[in-house]
Amino acid sequence: MVMAGAEGEGVLGVELLETALPRHGDLLRAYFRARLPCPQDAEDHVQEVYSRVIAATAPRTGIANWKGFLLRAAANLLTDNFRRDQARAGGRHVPLDDGMEAGSDDVATPERVVAARQRLGHVQAALAELDPVCRDAFLLCRVEGLSHRDIAARLGIEVGAVTRHVERALLHLARRTGGRGAS
Repeated sequence: MVMAGAEGEGVLGVELLETALPRHGDLLRAYFRARLPCPQDAEDHVQEVYSRVIAATAPRTGIANWKGFLLRAAANLLTDNFRRDQARAGGRHVPLDDGMEAGSDDVATPERVVAARQRLGHVQAALAELDPVCRDAFLLCRVEGLSHRDIAARLGIEVGAVTRHVERALLHLARRTGGRGAS
């Protein structure tokens, strides 16, 4: 519930902070545990829902169905996270520890370390050949994990230009490295 303040501004009511949000906390945790690949992230997501709800309800006069409102905020958060991960190709990343057990074919041998350093050198040389804006857009996207919108704002270019720069860099890297190391 929101109450009008002395200055006419919307002030978040005590009910929201002290009763409505905590009353539905267990429901939200269960909701996220059932839907997240890593159930340990549920508490972080619950806190994010709380933040969004508090921000969204500040200008409102009141909410009749808190359970529904919180579940809608939770669903929106999952959708936003899914879209962000898709944009960053989060599902295609493999943790470094997978398959690195002793005796595995993926164990770093001196020969493999040298080969990897050579491939890295080829990638660095190919990146150096790109124009600075293209290289920066690619690195911000693929290394820093920023969204195209964030990159566009940082570089002062259009979102579509970011997409074209990243695609151009990937194509260049694929050509220069023979398709190795450009993903």
